[in-house]
Amino acid sequence: MERDELIKQCKRFFNCETIFDCQDLLNIYIEFFFQAVLKHHDENVYSRENADAKILIQMMMTKALHLKNVLNGVDYVSQDGRVLNNIIDPTIVASLIRNVYETTGMFNLIYRNTSNKDEKHILYLLWVHAGLSYRQLFDEIITTEENRKKSEDEKKYMESIQAEIEKKPLFMKLDDKNKGKIKTKIKKRDYLLRFENEQVVFLNWRELTKTMEIKNGKLDHAYAYFSLYSHPSNVSVFQFANMFEKNKESYPHLVTYNLQIAFFMFSVFIADYINLFPTVLKTYEEMGLVEQIVINYHNSFARGDEYDINDSWKATQ
Repeated sequence: MERDELIKQCKRFFNCETIFDCQDLLNIYIEFFFQAVLKHHDENVYSRENADAKILIQMMMTKALHLKNVLNGVDYVSQDGRVLNNIIDPTIVASLIRNVYETTGMFNLIYRNTSNKDEKHILYLLWVHAGLSYRQLFDEIITTEENRKKSEDEKKYMESIQAEIEKKPLFMKLDDKNKGKIKTKIKKRDYLLRFENEQVVFLNWRELTKTMEIKNGKLDHAYAYFSLYSHPSNVSVFQFANMFEKNKESYPHLVTYNLQIAFFMFSVFIADYINLFPTVLKTYEEMGLVEQIVINYHNSFARGDEYDINDSWKATQ
């Protein structure tokens, strides 16, 4: 492919000005996820956390597929023949993308942001414990002996997780204050923290843009923005009222804006996944040049060229 044509094709996916462009870019992500799952599912992993990481890429693929499906829009014909024209609801798109953000942020926090095996394993165990702890809230509605047995087994497993955390050399080196911080996270069914010079630093979902090293505050408010739509905020209500006004429909622009953040997150996830499983780079580099450049662009634009997946971008120089 000639350089000018390569640049032209790439720019379409850099900007994604139309919903059609966004659908085509989602297809690029979906194809990579599918090939990465298909070609690497038999590779051995040697830890529980990495086995779960290989499930997470499958989950990312289904998230991308659902996003693509939402972009087809919805319509309706009532029994008396009145019609709701085809629309795409940006609030639904935003809710899905918030989940993509959370998954990417969680993956980065555990699998890339950690600096040694102890940090990684403690974060992973906190994540596992938090999920099981929330599931224990459903104890009251257990109706079968089989499920009651599962619940009791999970309680014992949670106790073993806490014991395993407390036996880690990193945990044992912490002072009482920082050990207490980890225990607080356990009690609160949470795992968002990082280690900094043997200090435990609490995090929240919004702050994961920092751990992902998103540059220049680009996405500092993305989580709060998506939360406006995931929860029934009043802002989401009055904005919805204005989205579909005749002759000035704003929803296509809102949809493409929201999807731009999804593209950042998918690309960050792919870069971090390849960092964790380097053999997947071969599958990435079997994609077309446009596809490689475009996926890397959204990762590099968000985080800087030190996070480049490969040097495919040089073909545009």
